[in-house]
Amino acid sequence: MPNAAELHRTLFHSIRARDFDALGHLYHPDCVYRIGDGVEKTGPAAVVGDVQAFTTAFPDLTIEIKRQVAPSDEVSVVEYVFSGTHDGPLDSLQATGRRIEVVACSVIDARDDQIVREHDYYDFMALMHQLDAAQT
Repeated sequence: MPNAAELHRTLFHSIRARDFDALGHLYHPDCVYRIGDGVEKTGPAAVVGDVQAFTTAFPDLTIEIKRQVAPSDEVSVVEYVFSGTHDGPLDSLQATGRRIEVVACSVIDARDDQIVREHDYYDFMALMHQLDAAQT
């Protein structure tokens, strides 16, 4: 029976491996997922869709876990850095060829061996500045 910390590490491993089937199975059917821009979505398909879109935009995406804290078996917090080259579309922004590196934080709540809630926090404007797409 995996705890939240183990699920969290498996989540990042699945993204690195581009194993979207495994990624989807980590999430509860009614999971709630909120990303850096504050938009909240529900269901594993939403999570997998967002990750696929991001790995399409940044095909060489890497994720380096800097620190993980698990205050209980149900909660895990990971500070990480994601980086890559913007070689594909990201929403309406066409590929810029620019390299990005962004510090981020992911918090998950787990129940019954699945992720029921995930909040990812990162500086969206820092990402947009690095892509030279920030509107001032």
